[in-house]
Order: sequence, then structure tokens, then C-alpha cells
Amino acid sequence: MASSWFPFFGRDFLAATTGWTADERGHYVTLLIVQWEQGGLPDDVKRLELISPGIRSCWKAIQDKFPVWKDGKRRNLRLEHERSKSHERSEKARQSASQRWASDSQPENAPNPPATAVDVGEQCERICDRICEGTCDGTCSSDASMSMSSSPPPPAPHGGEKQGWPELRKAWNEGASQGRRTAWQSSSPPGEALDRLGDAGWLDEALRAIPMLAACKRFDDPVTLGQFCKPDFVAKVLGGYWRDKSRKPAPRAGPDDKPPPKVDPAFAAAAAATREREERRRAEEHARLDGELGDTEIADARRAVRAKIRQGVTE
Repeated sequence: MASSWFPFFGRDFLAATTGWTADERGHYVTLLIVQWEQGGLPDDVKRLELISPGIRSCWKAIQDKFPVWKDGKRRNLRLEHERSKSHERSEKARQSASQRWASDSQPENAPNPPATAVDVGEQCERICDRICEGTCDGTCSSDASMSMSSSPPPPAPHGGEKQGWPELRKAWNEGASQGRRTAWQSSSPPGEALDRLGDAGWLDEALRAIPMLAACKRFDDPVTLGQFCKPDFVAKVLGGYWRDKSRKPAPRAGPDDKPPPKVDPAFAAAAAATREREERRRAEEHARLDGELGDTEIADARRAVRAKIRQGVTE
């Protein structure tokens, strides 16, 4: 029965999954857990979809981490290496306990039985042989002890998308820190690179565009390889699209940028005539009241009425 936990090396994991999306990393961890619990994974994407729903869209980036073994199961080599070391520790603890119990029943002068030495390198070679069937030189075991991303040597290229990857990765990582780009640490290409490498002529254009990234001043953050391999990105670099930092996209029109509504000239003329007639009527009314002033009481009353009319108040 597998232990309820397995060692997880955070730095190695991040280095091996640089450039991955959150979904790809999540599916990767899920498969590692299932492998540790069940001893292996099915070599069928449909069944893996039941284990980790949504993995089909990320399978290109993850599948090289879980090569197929002789028994038809997919396994991560580094995880099996850690399982072997876990079994080794358990066996040493069991032997140590047995020796302590046996020493209690032996005479004081009786010699202790020799301890059984476990050759870790030999165990790694056995793991390598189970995967590679003796076709490699044993380098898999030395790689397996370094990183969670370790896997057996990649298979022979099968298609144009695999053939150009080493050349692209080498050109990308050379002088990455000075060239406004982030180095790609993983030996496996991102999914976007696989898609682009299958396009005829894209690799040649990409190799010409990589040195030109240093002149693209509009990038505030370094460019990732996944971003570089997106559709039309290389063509924009070659065309100098990002060289001029002062060039900015046209601002979007806001709610205050709307033009004023158009007014019908006839309607505006009629409204002006109405205001003019109303002002003339009020002026005539005031003049009439002023001309009718007589004695003091009537005059005071009329002044009060006139004041109310001017204020727009009626009783």
C-alpha cells in the first residue's frame, strides 16, 4: 500500500512547469497524486478525462511527463524514483527493528548479522530498464534524482513540429535576460510552440524575430515563449509593430465624447418666437398697471399685484 504522502519539491516543480497555465499545473499535480495512490495511470485520454476532467485540452503539455511503461501504464519517472526510496527507507526501518528484537534474545558476545546494503543506483537502473527496455545508456536514473520533471529520453521526432524544437529552444534561451524574454527551462515545448512548428516556414521567421525582441520597447514585462508562439506574434515582431513605445492604441470613445443632438431649425425658430411673445405680453401688462395708478390705496394695491405678477405668483 502506498504511503499517504509523497515528497514534493516546489522549486523543481516550478522550474519544470515554467510557462504552463494554472490548468496545466493543476492537472499535472492531480495525475501525480493518482499515480502515487494507484501505482500507474491508464494510457487512454478518455479515461484520464474521468480522473481529471478537462485534461484533454492540456494533454499536449503533460503527456511527456508520464511515459508509457512495459505494462501499458503511464508513470512519472521521478515519482517512481521517490517511491523506490520510500520502500528502501521502510525496508531499512524494518530490518533495524528486527535486529533490535533479535539482539534481545541473543547472548551478549554473539556477533550481529551483517546489514544488507541497498544500492540506490542499481534501483534507479532497474527503473530505467522498466521504461526504456535497455535501449538507453542509463542516463535516465541520474536525471531522475534531480527534478520532478525528469522523464526518459524523448522519442525520435515524428513530424515537423518536433524537429525544430531543440533549435528554437536554444535560440530562445541564448541571451534571454538581455533580450526582453524569459528563458524556457523545461525540455518540453509549450503547446503553442507545437502548433506553430507545424506551420511551414514559421521556424525560420521565429529565428529571425527572436533577436529583434530586444528592440521592442513597448513590452513592460519580458516576453514568454508561449506568448511568442501565439498566432501572428512573430509577424508583428518582424514588422516592427512593438518598436515605437510612444505609439499607443486609439482611445475608446467615452460617454462624454458623444456629439450634441441635432436640433430642427424650424423647431428652434418657433421656440424663440414663443419666448419673444411672452416677454412682450409681460411688458405690456406692466405698462398698463403703471398707467392706471390713482389714489394712494389703489396705487399700493396695484403695486403689490404688479410685484406678484413680476415674481410669477398668483392668488
